[in-house]
Amino acid sequence: MPHTDAFESVRQALQPLADPARAAGMSAYMRDQFPFLGVASTPRQDACKPILRSMIKFDADFVADCFSADEREYQYVACDHIKRVGISDLSLAKALVQTKSWWDTVDAMAKPIGANYDDARMREWAVDTNMWVRRTAIIHQLGRRTSTDLALLGWIIEQNLGSTEFFINKAIGWALRDLSRHDPSWVKAFVDATELAPLSRREALKALKP
Repeated sequence: MPHTDAFESVRQALQPLADPARAAGMSAYMRDQFPFLGVASTPRQDACKPILRSMIKFDADFVADCFSADEREYQYVACDHIKRVGISDLSLAKALVQTKSWWDTVDAMAKPIGANYDDARMREWAVDTNMWVRRTAIIHQLGRRTSTDLALLGWIIEQNLGSTEFFINKAIGWALRDLSRHDPSWVKAFVDATELAPLSRREALKALKP
């Protein structure tokens, strides 16, 4: 199946930067789940910036090409595209979260995905059977500071209490820690009133003074 011109441009930009020695280390860091070209974040972004800047609208075919490619850097480029232009197709967004899932791509897509969906959508995702979809719901408000919907965050976390999944409990702590820098009183009260997993509690309180 022919690839999009944009994907071919990305491939031509990244291939000369491939570093097999670095690729081995990058793959090991991701528990050898994905092969890598061996292109670090900054060189990748610099090489692909002109291509992504020329794409002013979301390109589903380009994203599909990137997620179909073997090397992980191509999925990172797709995430860079999504962060730049957004994504409004809920079904596609959910499918991407569940494709070659690991914390790196899921976390990169969480905020742009969350920016386009209302409370009802995120409440659905919060109780989804897929762990990565739930993680996306938990962290989709990162960076909203005082604009965080506290009721929504609290509800989403409560739906995931009792989980034994590391990535769920870590996400809960991360979401609370991020908010604690802007609303420490709410976070402290929530942590005190909620039976969080030890990991979630430790992460939530990291930025708060004893």
